[in-house]
Amino acid sequence: MPAVEPSPGVTPIQLVCVDSQATGYGTFQSHNQKVVSNRRGIFMTHLRSRNEAYTAQSWRLSWSTNAGESFFTLFAATNATNPPLLESDADDNLYLVRPDFVDGHAYLYRFLAKENYREPHMTRIPNGAAGKFAMILDARRKQLAYFAHNNSFHLVGLDGVLRSSTNLLTEGKHAALQYPSLSLGEDGTLHTAWTTVKHGVYLYWDIHYLQSPDGGLTWRRMNGAPLNPPLVADDGGPTDRITLDDEYECHTWLSNFMVKDGKAHFLYLAQTNPPRQHYVRYDLKTAKREADVQPDFRGEKISLRGLDGFFASTQNKPNARLYCVNRDANQSRIVCLASDDNGATWHDYAVSEPVISPYAIGGCRAVTADGWVVGSFTDAGADPKVSDVASKVYFLKIRAGLPLTRPNKAN
Repeated sequence: MPAVEPSPGVTPIQLVCVDSQATGYGTFQSHNQKVVSNRRGIFMTHLRSRNEAYTAQSWRLSWSTNAGESFFTLFAATNATNPPLLESDADDNLYLVRPDFVDGHAYLYRFLAKENYREPHMTRIPNGAAGKFAMILDARRKQLAYFAHNNSFHLVGLDGVLRSSTNLLTEGKHAALQYPSLSLGEDGTLHTAWTTVKHGVYLYWDIHYLQSPDGGLTWRRMNGAPLNPPLVADDGGPTDRITLDDEYECHTWLSNFMVKDGKAHFLYLAQTNPPRQHYVRYDLKTAKREADVQPDFRGEKISLRGLDGFFASTQNKPNARLYCVNRDANQSRIVCLASDDNGATWHDYAVSEPVISPYAIGGCRAVTADGWVVGSFTDAGADPKVSDVASKVYFLKIRAGLPLTRPNKAN
């Protein structure tokens, strides 16, 4: 697609079609990371095809060596999986995890840079299979944390050795874990948040939060109160609830969350009538909910509204700009807001050209070393549940660090 001409003070979101014949669930979903960058290039995963039984999904690991201008297939396979997760370390090694819905396990693939990412080294993660899952690299502890929606939480060393497995959550009276997310604070605290789904009916029930000061060995509430897993996942349990009291009877789905500079940032849509697009910020030192921007989350002219989307920032750089990528509330396109004060104010930043049906807009939590916000999405073009209708998978990139427009208070 050609680049869209930016409005004054707004930069274009650049789109590159990676697969024009993909399944509608090609980049499912925004709660986890399927695009990463290192000194060797940019890498992304997606599903190319699937069968109706969801036991034979053709997936690809793609590699770009020209800053995302084009991609080639580095590795491909067919498994009973959703799109695999990606992480990369300071040595440019790749870590990919996928579940297997047939045998019930998950699998870590380690693609080593010194081997030029040839055949991967594999580790089985017992009982780690689930349709929704998240992973994060904990470089300080030389491990990966992997959290699946079957309630299992796993720690795996960067050497491929499984360190521990436990059931972090258990289903509650009303709902069970559905979409887990992970974030890592600058101080090494591991943070997780999740969406639940109500028993017996299609309804995303509520959103919760939990943290670990030691990389997943022990757990506590935001206020520091210790908790002993397995913990009830829904509102009957002891974890911090993010959704509001009057939002139980509508869908509330956590698109993405990020911990940055002592704040926890949450993005979720409550499908009330009228709908509420929430941007929520907590202060982690006081456990105080200090901002809840809703029902509209906007900059000067751009308003966000969508089930999916993601945050990005420069990792390990205090006071770095925070970006939020989502759908435009008023047009069928992808847009980005930016904040230079850790979410206190938000401003128009970037727009894409029109997209027919943007779905599963997700991205890399870290701005690339050469200054890009990067992500991916599926232009379904039709109902993503229809497997015989080809969809397009896109890579997106946004030039970071450009000047912002005039101030706009978010809280």
